[in-house]
Amino acid sequence: MRLSKLVIALALICPPMVLAACGGGAAASRDSGNCTPNGAGEATATHLIKVVSDPTTLGTYVPKTVTVSAGQSIKWTFTEQSMQHSVTADDGAFDSCLQGTGFTFTVTFAKPGTYAYHCSIHAQMTGAVVVREGGA
Repeated sequence: MRLSKLVIALALICPPMVLAACGGGAAASRDSGNCTPNGAGEATATHLIKVVSDPTTLGTYVPKTVTVSAGQSIKWTFTEQSMQHSVTADDGAFDSCLQGTGFTFTVTFAKPGTYAYHCSIHAQMTGAVVVREGGA
């Protein structure tokens, strides 16, 4: 009886953890209404990253790493048709929230550095944007 109360309490307090534990398929991602995309911009992207299916990792970013100059933008295009994914910065600077086929998400990177990101429900889906001062 105590264990079931603990599971219910964790589900109420930490819904993203519960979602991730469920495997992150399309059905589990319907709860994405709790997320508001942040960090997105309207700039014209200088580089494109596709969010695609991958049988080993349940999805991947192509390419996984992109190098840009400070002030340039990246556009992620969601082409995966079987499930939703996100583009979520490890440091919380940007988050597309869970999205499906046809969604695009653009972020402008103003400061040099390495910006690691992942899918919020598929921990094995990772990527990085390397931002350099000046020319890429």
